[in-house]
Amino acid sequence: MNSVILDELYKNLGKYVTSERMCEKLGVSRIAVWNRIKNLQKLGYKIEGKRSVGYVLKEEAKDILIPYEIRRRLNTKIFGRKIEYFRLTSSTMDEAQYLLEKDPDAHGTLIVAEEQTSGRGRQKRKWLSPRGKNIYVSLIYSPKHMDVSDSIALMFAAAIAIKEALSDFGIEDAKIKWPNDVMVGDKKIAGVLLETRSEGGVLTHAVIGFGVNVNMEEMPEELKDSATSMYLITKTQIDRATLLSNILFYLENLISLLVSEGREKIFELWKSHNNTLGRTVEIHSNGEVIKGIAKDIDKDGFLLVDVGGDVRKVVTADSVRFADEG
Repeated sequence: MNSVILDELYKNLGKYVTSERMCEKLGVSRIAVWNRIKNLQKLGYKIEGKRSVGYVLKEEAKDILIPYEIRRRLNTKIFGRKIEYFRLTSSTMDEAQYLLEKDPDAHGTLIVAEEQTSGRGRQKRKWLSPRGKNIYVSLIYSPKHMDVSDSIALMFAAAIAIKEALSDFGIEDAKIKWPNDVMVGDKKIAGVLLETRSEGGVLTHAVIGFGVNVNMEEMPEELKDSATSMYLITKTQIDRATLLSNILFYLENLISLLVSEGREKIFELWKSHNNTLGRTVEIHSNGEVIKGIAKDIDKDGFLLVDVGGDVRKVVTADSVRFADEG
């Protein structure tokens, strides 16, 4: 019902739409239309009503992250065309896994939350998830004939997509820290999480989760030195629906590139956007500390670290820290 009302208001942006027309379109009473309008106003829509005249949408929505506004901005073929929306959930990753249990054919479905109680990053770390400020989403991707070894390329593709979308909003200096963090300077602005299912070495499903710090006007004291937000950098409120639709556009195209030309293309792009190679790193991995110079990534996307002339391959890491960080 909300989508029908919004369609009419957007088609007549700045002009009044009569209550009679709304009632006719919806087949409901004026009271029902009024109740819906009140709910839309609570979401943040600038709608005004005049007795005996009707309702007018004064301006396009700004930073209202609901499925209707996401779809209005989408320029994708598949990603985000189906959306599961939650005002509050434990984690979009949890919701994606539940959905896959019920519907294995959920390819391209986007799970969006306004707030998470147990948002998580890699290594089960808690991801700060305040209401109405940031982007918390998971995307279900069901590849055809993709090897499990391509998993890290999917994670790289998501990080690159976020970096490209940040550029659309004037943040040109974002870089990617191996394996999954998007940084501005040495402060984290976004992170990517990947959970996969496979059979016989073939990837059957991937849940690509990502969080972006968007409109947080201040960071908690414990994160001030390590994290930032788009608002803190640009001093501008960002329309999250536009940002999200841009990320999905870049991600869909990057994954198409991965499928058509192989992971090497994604790795080349990752290298051109990374902030890790050439720096001295301290990596905690499986109870071991590896300290040396990050030289390269190998054919599978794993980090190669020169430790006093001995090149070590890092497959997974509990933490990656630069020696020159404060």
